[in-house]
Amino acid sequence: MLTKIKTIIYACDLEGKAQEAMSLAMNMALQNQAKLIMVHVLNPVTPQTENMIQNYLQADVLQRLREDAINNTKEKMHSQLETFLNENSEELKELTHKPEYITVSGLPYEAIQNTAKDYKADMIVMNSRTHSKLGQMMLGSTANKVIHQSNIPVLVVPIR
Repeated sequence: MLTKIKTIIYACDLEGKAQEAMSLAMNMALQNQAKLIMVHVLNPVTPQTENMIQNYLQADVLQRLREDAINNTKEKMHSQLETFLNENSEELKELTHKPEYITVSGLPYEAIQNTAKDYKADMIVMNSRTHSKLGQMMLGSTANKVIHQSNIPVLVVPIR
């Protein structure tokens, strides 16, 4: 029996060059009549940074800044998604599920995996920037970690 793709997680970083990955994710959603969930991961603040910030900002101000950051990210996601849908409206008119977008917090590779698990996704689509060999050895890559730890297929679109 052929594998059915019902839910696709598109892990986006909101960079301008991410259109190709969004296009592939949207095309796969269209072809499979699948739900597409656009996910952006907000990196957590380290405890040391959190302590430093708390020395200068009151708790209510810090909370408001966090909420503003999340709202700004969601607005940017909404804008990118709506622009893409409008620019490709004719091709996407058969799309059965309106794409969703969410923000999550955590280490990117873990948050992407957890989101895929929470939504019972059948596939993850994401971008990957090319890094130098030294950069890959020292820092690794979110895409590399997702690929090697995922229980579902991962489509990685290179950004050059």
